[in-house]
Amino acid sequence: MLVSSSVRFSWALALLLAGMVAGCPGPTFVVQQYGGPVRAQETIATLRINASEPVHLVTLDGEDVRVPLEADSRLHIELLPGKHRLGVASGANEAAQDVLLTAEAGKVYRVVFVDASPHVFEVNRSSDAAGTDVTPSPPAPEP
Repeated sequence: MLVSSSVRFSWALALLLAGMVAGCPGPTFVVQQYGGPVRAQETIATLRINASEPVHLVTLDGEDVRVPLEADSRLHIELLPGKHRLGVASGANEAAQDVLLTAEAGKVYRVVFVDASPHVFEVNRSSDAAGTDVTPSPPAPEP
């Protein structure tokens, strides 16, 4: 049976909420945001959301993906390589801002607010240390 990514994401959110109710400290929740079978880690990209940071993922490619996370948990969203539009906010009651991500296979990304603007950084998979800012530069103004 073919299940859309929206339905799969809804089920993942239900499982996420059930896990939070059960009181599991420090879990990492993994959500597959593409159709079909699970793919090898080196063939997908991962968007990491650390609940302890002031970054709230609101939309992913136009789909509402808001979910409450306990402060000691994190969310990994597995993405196909390519361009993705993220809607992120710096607080639960803040307006979302769009930022683009051109995801590469095998890489992990995290959104960080720099001077009130969202930036996407490639991060070290194990240490979570921020590396290269991969946020596209805005186009230069025309003369």
